[in-house]
Amino acid sequence: MKFRMVVLLLAFITVVTGCASIVTQKNVIQDGPELHPSGESAALIADNNEIIYFPISGSSFNKDFNIPAHFGWVKVRVHNTSSETLRVRVTQGTITGTEKMFFEVAPGAQKAVNGTQPWETDTHWVALSTKNGGIMSGFLSVELENTKEEPKKM
Repeated sequence: MKFRMVVLLLAFITVVTGCASIVTQKNVIQDGPELHPSGESAALIADNNEIIYFPISGSSFNKDFNIPAHFGWVKVRVHNTSSETLRVRVTQGTITGTEKMFFEVAPGAQKAVNGTQPWETDTHWVALSTKNGGIMSGFLSVELENTKEEPKKM
């Protein structure tokens, strides 16, 4: 709700000030060291569609994100800097909800995976784990698009 208010406020300011640029609900970047569900932190307009960029650490890792209307194409990128293979599972609704994506990333590798179809507007969860509960490290990003796009080379 706060996200929509920020977008509407930016649109209003743009119209009132006569700026030629168009404000869209294209991009959201979460701020601060803690990731907050969409709408609970300040939304910023940026040039990419990344909504989550978070360092991976520890023996367990779970983060949630929301998909706003018209941005159902999802791309999940993982850069694994640990010595363990990372298992990446994305679910809808809850951490144990409907699985939308699953893949593995070898130690020292990077991988970007696109959803095969647009996902529903809802809360989604990214859960990372290892086979033996080892310590994980690296980076996770989740990007939203309003059109299908092939993964870019990392």
